[in-house]
Amino acid sequence: MKHLLLGLAVASLAACSVDPQQAADRRQALIQHVFPNPADQRGLHLVFPIESFGYYNNMEIIFFPDEVSQNAVSQRVARYCAPHTGTTKAYTKRPAQSISATLADGSKRPATQVWFSCKPPKS
Repeated sequence: MKHLLLGLAVASLAACSVDPQQAADRRQALIQHVFPNPADQRGLHLVFPIESFGYYNNMEIIFFPDEVSQNAVSQRVARYCAPHTGTTKAYTKRPAQSISATLADGSKRPATQVWFSCKPPKS
């Protein structure tokens, strides 16, 4: 009985494992969806948009600071927000954090994680 439960546990964990290449492909598809201009995709590892009122007014972005600056990413988000808000500004929702991004080949790379919003923070 113990071996059967162990076998089921191992099988269920294997079924839940994520293929790193598929995850990278999904990340790339989201980046292309939010930022269709190839120049705006440079240096991004993840764009995780959260929809509200018919557009993505909040998004988590992970980028590689050796390829693109936080200011440049903020400008990209501001251009995305402009048609929806009428302003050319993006707001940082949470302070930037230095993290390690895991690439499709399993290697890790220094990255920065920032949450942006198209709406100004509530005072």
